[in-house]
Amino acid sequence: MKASWKYLIMSLLAMALLGFAEYHGWAPSSVLPAAEPLPQSVRDNPGAYRAHYVRTGRYVGGK
Repeated sequence: MKASWKYLIMSLLAMALLGFAEYHGWAPSSVLPAAEPLPQSVRDNPGAYRAHYVRTGRYVGGK
C-alpha cells in the first residue's frame, strides 16, 4: 500500500514539474530559429530544385 502512494506522489510531482515547464515555455532541447527565412518560390532561389549530386547520362546545361 505504501508503494502505491509513493508512485502516486512521484507521478503527481513529475506532472507538476512538466506543467510548470510548459507554462513557462521551457524546453529540454534548445530550438534555434532559422537565421533567415526560406525563399517563397523557386524564382527566389534559382537552382535549388536541381539535384546537383545526381549524375545523368545526358547534357543538362543551360541555353
